[in-house]
Amino acid sequence: GSVSLKSADPFEHPLIDPATLSSQFDRSALREALKASSRFLATTAWKDYVIESAGGLPDGSSDEEIDEYIIQTAIVAFHGVGTAAMSPKNASYGVVDPDLLVKGAVGLRVIDASVLPHLPSAHTQAPVYIVAERAADLIKTSWKDRLDFVVFQQSDVFVDRGQDILVEMGNSTSSYVL
Repeated sequence: GSVSLKSADPFEHPLIDPATLSSQFDRSALREALKASSRFLATTAWKDYVIESAGGLPDGSSDEEIDEYIIQTAIVAFHGVGTAAMSPKNASYGVVDPDLLVKGAVGLRVIDASVLPHLPSAHTQAPVYIVAERAADLIKTSWKDRLDFVVFQQSDVFVDRGQDILVEMGNSTSSYVL
């Protein structure tokens, strides 16, 4: 699939094309799954429980009819993951590294279920919480040595813009121009 910008307006939603069923394998896998389900439900154990085929696909449909049925009725649902999959830092595959930084970009992180390389066998809420907590730690660590703001303990200290100040942090002293 792909995601692209619709316009230069950062508040306009992007164009998202999940490329659902764009590969022959996807269509073949779903076709065979439908055939297997039909064979399973056609057994005598289900005789009095299954009255007719659901969804309008007649029994004995050809592969082409099944493919068309899949294309017309399949939807993307549940919890999509892996669209920005995490991989090792030096790997040629994957979108983000283990620090959740987008490969080839500077300072851009992806922090959601899309970084999970595989669908968990349970709800995605807990893994996303874990990713978010890890991301919070990574972001705090990356900003630890940067001077974001200076808080003075004494209310009578004022610093004008452009004034050089000395800040002592631990055993080091640094000079900053505000």
